[in-house]
Amino acid sequence: MRQVVERALSVIAAESSEPEYTEAFSAVRAVVVEFGEENLADRLFADIPDSIAFMQVARLFDFLAWQTDDNGSAMTRTVERWLIEGTNLRKIQIALNLDVYPFPDEHEMYRVLSDVAVSFPQMADRCQQLISSRKSR
Repeated sequence: MRQVVERALSVIAAESSEPEYTEAFSAVRAVVVEFGEENLADRLFADIPDSIAFMQVARLFDFLAWQTDDNGSAMTRTVERWLIEGTNLRKIQIALNLDVYPFPDEHEMYRVLSDVAVSFPQMADRCQQLISSRKSR
């Protein structure tokens, strides 16, 4: 894992228990500067070892949305692709734990997450939470 990613993950973890983030945004910005924005989610997924908890990766992705020129739109489309492909549990776990709803269309989200819940029963509760909370908005 590149040092800039390791530092960003470390700073986010350390500041998560603080009342506000002071260094996290600049640490995450350094990731964008080093990696660039093109295919960022896929390249970070390849760079971050499985030993890093998927929730830490999801938090990093959430912070990255504030640091990219498109406010994380390309990353969101990438994780939506991960959900549609439905082949990698770790990708599914990351995608389902971001601070955004996957898919702009509620019906598409329901269809894809229903498929994910069948393919990955351990994620069925999370899929149902997202579906239910979106309906109640």
